[in-house]
Amino acid sequence: METVQPVSEKSPVTPFWKKAVKLIGLVVCLLVAIGAYGYYFEMTGHSTPKGEPAKIAPSGDAALDAIRRGADFLKRSQEEDGHFSKGLVDPKPAYTALIVDALARSPEKYREKDHAFLEKAVKAIVAKQQPNGSVCTPIFNLDTYSTAMSVLALTALENPEYQPVVEKAKRYLLDVQYKDDEDNNSNFGAAGYTKGGKTSGDMTANWVEALKATGVKENDEAFKNAQKFFSRIQNTETNDKPNIGGKEAGKDGGFYYRPGESKPSDEIKNGIHVLKSYGLMSYAGLKSFMYMNVPKDDPRVASAHKWVLDNYTLEENKNIGADGLFYYYQTMAKALAAYGDKTITTSDGKQHDWAKELSDTIVSLQDADGSWHNKQSSRWMENDPVMVTAFAIRALSICHDFAHVK
Repeated sequence: METVQPVSEKSPVTPFWKKAVKLIGLVVCLLVAIGAYGYYFEMTGHSTPKGEPAKIAPSGDAALDAIRRGADFLKRSQEEDGHFSKGLVDPKPAYTALIVDALARSPEKYREKDHAFLEKAVKAIVAKQQPNGSVCTPIFNLDTYSTAMSVLALTALENPEYQPVVEKAKRYLLDVQYKDDEDNNSNFGAAGYTKGGKTSGDMTANWVEALKATGVKENDEAFKNAQKFFSRIQNTETNDKPNIGGKEAGKDGGFYYRPGESKPSDEIKNGIHVLKSYGLMSYAGLKSFMYMNVPKDDPRVASAHKWVLDNYTLEENKNIGADGLFYYYQTMAKALAAYGDKTITTSDGKQHDWAKELSDTIVSLQDADGSWHNKQSSRWMENDPVMVTAFAIRALSICHDFAHVK
């Protein structure tokens, strides 16, 4: 009897295109994983502060003592490369510049000749200047913000050695402003996060401050155009573009984030979306008008100041709660110091020594190691003690200096 041999089954051959798709999928997953790692573990990462907090002898000035404790924390938080973040691919110069600016403008006016760690930080910032004049890590599309912060840091040191770097950065900053036909472009006069990129009132406020530090004057065309942009993100009758994307500007004198967008939820009135003002942007708008020397009796400034009197609070970033609280404090300090009144009388009839109140509030929030961080919200990275300590020191320094002006 003939034996029938079993026929072996061959595995089907996988087509080449399926292999290619699978390989591409694996590569994409790997890139996503690397990106996630970079964002969550590198972008805002910091090494453990070196050593124990220094013992700060009481001076009798609570704000000054708090600044000194904060400065000690920052000094102990510096990375080996001179920066104040350990990420391999993060916007390093921006973080580092925040620290340099805060310390250089503090009451003790830190300078490189007295502090080797500061000199190391400045060299790290300068090394990040790009051929187009920006000072940044280009991959993050924060070129303008990083450059503006770097300019503030370098000008704060009052060292002519950095003037060539500042001049190149100034040219970059002027170049990123939107200069298109104002009738067809709601971004006219604003600064993009990169050239041709997204704009915001916050970014343009930092841009104005940096250009002012480089010596740009009030009658410069760049500032005239920036004033128009701020007018168009203000909830006031002077806004000549009150309807963007179907959303209406309000009338309370405050500011929103960018044309057609605010951070708080819109108010709905008779079926119409009305953009709501909020604390950080309203102080940023007032600050910017002041830095561009717009007179106090200008309707835009008058209505912005009225918003302050109607909404003054240290309990929250008005209308968005704890989000961005310390950045709000810093921006408030800059705006009210620039406006110049030592006391303000709010709409409820109460008088406020705003510099003392703000200073006392910030001092009360300092942690035992000398740092600050937002204990209520991590939005906008305010759980980062290095960045937030820089905000706190800058705000305290403004309050301290303002209180001691005769």
